[in-house]
Amino acid sequence: MHAQKRRYPPAMVACIYKLLPILIVALCLTTSVQADETQDLLVEKGVAAYDDGDYQRAKNILLPLAEAGHPKAMNKIGIMHYDGIVFPKDPNIECDWYKQAAQGNYASAMYNISICYNHGHGRTQDSQKMLFWRINAAKHGSTAAMINLAALDLTEGEQYRHWMMMAQEYGSAWAKVDLWLQGYKDDSQMNLGDFICVSWKITIMGGEFEDCD
Repeated sequence: MHAQKRRYPPAMVACIYKLLPILIVALCLTTSVQADETQDLLVEKGVAAYDDGDYQRAKNILLPLAEAGHPKAMNKIGIMHYDGIVFPKDPNIECDWYKQAAQGNYASAMYNISICYNHGHGRTQDSQKMLFWRINAAKHGSTAAMINLAALDLTEGEQYRHWMMMAQEYGSAWAKVDLWLQGYKDDSQMNLGDFICVSWKITIMGGEFEDCD
């Protein structure tokens, strides 16, 4: 004896068919997010390997991710072409990687490609393109871009204050100290720790603007 086939109400069937595309899209988005998170973790492992001096492992992890279009990986591969440890030094290839990563809205890469245009490094020197990418880098959160844009105002006037205030809001210790030193004491959120760190790590030891953040 065959089991009787269950019949579902037509309204339920119609509702399921309406919801099915939404459920499929939601499933795809969930899978995509999980894949992105996996890639992000791999990139962090690759960067950590590079920082630890395990350059070949870093290349093996980061290069496939860069070729797959991960912006942070692309930016790091560009830096590796600049360093010349894993890859031969090649300014053109270096800046190509920065450009691709910048087009993926990665702030550090936007700042790096602005340096290429500023110094004629791997690109024809172009002040307009430099400003385009540097401003975009600042708008996407690069404090180094903000600080360098502030430096273009040689009078330390309103443009200087605008960019330094933005950098301070993003947590830049350098901006806090510089605002204070330039007479914007009411605007500066500097504390003693910021002053000591900036004086030692950046000014004396020649570190990067972000080293005290």
